[in-house]
Amino acid sequence: PYRLFENDNERLRNEVAEKYLMGINRYLEEPIEKCLARDVNGIPCIEAMSAVDLENKIHLPKGNIFHGGLTWPFVETRDEAGLWGGETNHPNVLLCGSAARRGGAVSGIPGHNAAMKAMELLQMQIV
Repeated sequence: PYRLFENDNERLRNEVAEKYLMGINRYLEEPIEKCLARDVNGIPCIEAMSAVDLENKIHLPKGNIFHGGLTWPFVETRDEAGLWGGETNHPNVLLCGSAARRGGAVSGIPGHNAAMKAMELLQMQIV
């Protein structure tokens, strides 16, 4: 979680990465470190990123790949009934990624739903 890395991100990130390697090594005959490519200084070519790093480097809020907390995929209020889940408060702007309701990640559902809403807005027949 983001809050764990807020105060000492670099130290904790490195500690967690080291523990991941130790965890992998529990199942191997020889250490995974022997298989890793190394740079000119001999440092293994791996990168670990915390939620804080993700927020700083690629602007994911709190490092959340879904751009915010996940929402229940079904309508919670009557106002949401009949909506596709990608609507916004801005005219002609639809969400079609992980921040949209009803789907996300690699499901393709938000893209489908945004396309359906776009067709509805353009008064095209939905097949």
